[in-house]
Amino acid sequence: MKLKYFYWVLVALCITTTFISCDNDTSEDWSEVIKLYVDAELGEYRPWGFPEDADPLDGLKIKESKDTAWDIIPMNGIEGFTHSLGWEYYLEVEKTHLVNPPADASNVKYKLIKVINEQKIRDLEFPTLTVKGAFANSYSANIFEPVHFYLQGNDYMQSDLRELCDSLVFEIPWQKGTHLSRKIYFHEIGKAELISGWDHRFILPFGGICSIKAYKDGKLVYNDGISVSLSNDKDFLMYNWDEVTENSNSSVAYINFVDEKHEFVSSHYILDGTPIVKVSLSKPADDTLEWLYEYLYKLYKEPLYGGESGVQEQYGKLFTDTEKRETPLYIWQTDRSRIALIHWYDSDEDITKYFIKAELVK
Repeated sequence: MKLKYFYWVLVALCITTTFISCDNDTSEDWSEVIKLYVDAELGEYRPWGFPEDADPLDGLKIKESKDTAWDIIPMNGIEGFTHSLGWEYYLEVEKTHLVNPPADASNVKYKLIKVINEQKIRDLEFPTLTVKGAFANSYSANIFEPVHFYLQGNDYMQSDLRELCDSLVFEIPWQKGTHLSRKIYFHEIGKAELISGWDHRFILPFGGICSIKAYKDGKLVYNDGISVSLSNDKDFLMYNWDEVTENSNSSVAYINFVDEKHEFVSSHYILDGTPIVKVSLSKPADDTLEWLYEYLYKLYKEPLYGGESGVQEQYGKLFTDTEKRETPLYIWQTDRSRIALIHWYDSDEDITKYFIKAELVK
């Protein structure tokens, strides 16, 4: 009797185990209702197969218990839910477990049932435009001196901007009421870029407002600026002649942040005791000659010599350093400097260059 009893007990246990095993080894998706915490800030999300050298995407930070670590899911990872930066959420969601999830996706998905609680943690703010060394919201410098701009804001600046605007543009005054500008922030699906600090070297004197402007849906939604005054007080552009005490072994580049096509490089040397400077565009183009002439005209007005025969003769009389490959096109003169716009041609290599040459007036 005892053997029969144990036999039937063993059979019952096997049957029960079989049913439990079959129940857990389901071949269908199944769902449960859970509570979910969503953080006020975003996390860095990298989908399966995402390039390692690419910037991560924005993602929602979620967890089911306050005591556990945050998980990062896609921004659209909770169906029916829209996240706003600076707000914490406590949600009731339907959590579906997928038996056969897509190869590049999670094995769970979420669907919003209701928002149990939402709380604003902080206000979103646009950054302000600041210049290093500025005093009383204004800044003065000489042309070609580096001006250090940066955005001053909180630690969540890029996330805030994504919520507040589509783009942020840095803008400086130019000639006759025009402006030069460069986009310093933008975002689109899967990509965002922010330049939070930059150097700029102004190439013309002026006094005016440099600004940042934010746009959303094609409309201006924010504007902040700082007054900048640029003078032209040196002997020639970026040089005082008494600073040229030896020959340079390399060229110096001058960053034009809002107009990279027209960035300058300079070099200097001394010949027979005379300091000499050569200045050119780092990226020559088809319009280099016209652009350089207009630039010098804005600084010095009409040239003293140019457009007529005899410029070469005057060049030979006025300048210490001349060579046969140089053809002077225009000559200007100030109290301290003689300035020539030069066409340089190497017939052996068939190479043409345009540059500015200046010497000390003795």
